[in-house]
Amino acid sequence: MSLTRQVGLLLFGVLLFALLGSMATHTLLARQSLSAQLQARNDEAAAMLALALSQQHGDAERMQRIAALQFDTGRYRRLRLLRADGSPIFDRDMPERLGTVPRWFAQRLAPAALPGQAELSDGGRSVGRLQLWSQAEWAPQALWHSSLHMAGWLAMLGAAAAAVAALAVRAWRRPLDATMVQAQALEEQRFVIADEPRVPELGRLVRSMNSLVRRLQRVFEQQAASLDELRQRAHADAVTGLPLRAHFLARLQQSLQAEKFRGAGLLLVRLRQLQAMNLRIGHDATDRLLAALAQGLQSYPRHVPGALTGRLNGSDFALLLPATGMAEETARTLQQALRAAMANVDPEAELVIGAAELPLACSATAALSRADAALAQAEAGGAFAVALAPDDGLAHGEGGWRDRLTAALCFGRARLAHDEVHDRNGELLHLDCPMHLQLDADGPFEPGARWLAMALRCRLSAQADLVALDLALQAICRDGRARCIHLAAASLARDGFASEVQQRLEAAPHAAARLWIDLAEGAALQPRRLGEVASGWRRLGVRVGLEHAGLRLRELAQLPALGVDYVRIDAAFVQGVASRPGPRELAHGLVTLLHGMQLQVLAGKVADADDLAVLWQLGFDGATAAALRAPVG
Repeated sequence: MSLTRQVGLLLFGVLLFALLGSMATHTLLARQSLSAQLQARNDEAAAMLALALSQQHGDAERMQRIAALQFDTGRYRRLRLLRADGSPIFDRDMPERLGTVPRWFAQRLAPAALPGQAELSDGGRSVGRLQLWSQAEWAPQALWHSSLHMAGWLAMLGAAAAAVAALAVRAWRRPLDATMVQAQALEEQRFVIADEPRVPELGRLVRSMNSLVRRLQRVFEQQAASLDELRQRAHADAVTGLPLRAHFLARLQQSLQAEKFRGAGLLLVRLRQLQAMNLRIGHDATDRLLAALAQGLQSYPRHVPGALTGRLNGSDFALLLPATGMAEETARTLQQALRAAMANVDPEAELVIGAAELPLACSATAALSRADAALAQAEAGGAFAVALAPDDGLAHGEGGWRDRLTAALCFGRARLAHDEVHDRNGELLHLDCPMHLQLDADGPFEPGARWLAMALRCRLSAQADLVALDLALQAICRDGRARCIHLAAASLARDGFASEVQQRLEAAPHAAARLWIDLAEGAALQPRRLGEVASGWRRLGVRVGLEHAGLRLRELAQLPALGVDYVRIDAAFVQGVASRPGPRELAHGLVTLLHGMQLQVLAGKVADADDLAVLWQLGFDGATAAALRAPVG
């Protein structure tokens, strides 16, 4: 039995005992008072009647006649007139009248009194004795009505006391419930702060719980912050501080697929003859020159939201501009600024810049290829040359993209790819199923990197995600193999999307129980929405996770509150774990933190078998890689 119920029953028992005690005390006291009144009436009536009978000088017939007349008035229940020797002269009684009083009450609680007695005399000589019982119908009626009246008042008082007690118990229960919610939240790795109650004892308890929650939250936040700093060190170039190639490409891909993407420009900067420069001015001076070049590039991200920089290799650097029509102009401005900066270190240093305007739908690989072609053209132009990639007709208007995407989705030109995801023992966890679309009726099926950004921009991501869901559920029904699909954060934010997914899952419960759903990391920016939909889907057996996690490591401490089951780490954050200590420390920290939150940790596509072996040693629960086809010991 719960503590609040025990307290409630205790209060009820005490209150009931007090009310019954008050009722009993009042009834007994009233009964005593009425008995005293009844006794006084008996004695007074006996004295008055004895006075009248004594004036008859012992004439028995006259006394009998007077006694009969008095008895017939109805004021007496019984009247006895006895001679001096005890023989009766007159003895009459009438049935007891109860009126409206219940018989059980009269039998047990009716006021009782001794008969009134008086001596009859004639000139100092005793001629007899009188015994008289007054009619007592009024006494039990008065006691009954008094008891009813008192019971009514006590009932109202009891109801008021019960209401006050209930409010008090509820007030005490609220902080206890809040503390229980805190404890359950801690069990689920969520952090909840409760309001402190006014009750001192409960206030100390809640204060202690809040202090514990804050300490644990700080620990998780500090771990996430440390991981974020480790990520920056692991994926940044030690000389220039710029992101390395894999990390830059991952961020480039995210930018190109963003819903607000409206085109961009990509610049590639190549420092020519880097090896000769090392020999000419030395490694230290070369490092200073590279740092100066990086500082010139970093001025753009500092002042232009959405701009990105990176070091692709020893001599090549990249700059993404989040706007169209600015690539060539920015390249020439940057060329002049970098030329002046490098001249202070090595007047003989040379560079070239290739610039490319990126179309509305473009993958990171395609963007890099376009800019690389421009860079090759600039190389041909000599030192400090700037070249712009030609418009090769890759771009489509937004309206054209909308028509192509709508046709592909409506006419069933969609299919799911299959990448196997295994655990460290080679057991299949699920099939990772990104959707490919046939954008043109006679064209190839294109991966999401080719069309996803435009689907987001044309507000077709929700329709595309529902098509992918239908395909996955149908495939699971056919072969029973678990599958994972990817849903965009923009789809999750659309009204009615979550309920449509719920309906499809409820219509195929057996398939839903073998479905995994990856949500883009941006879904974590909608914690309340994500928590609601994830709980509904998980009740049907669906596994819900966040994909490509890593760019927002400081927010990892909030993951338990989102109701997810696993986190899929982007391949860019685990690449090189076998050969470089930075990525290995980052991967180990991620596993430790996420396992502490009772979440599974999966890795994206792992290209290197040595990297994969290290991930298993670090504790990863699953990964996507061709090497997984054989069990790993």
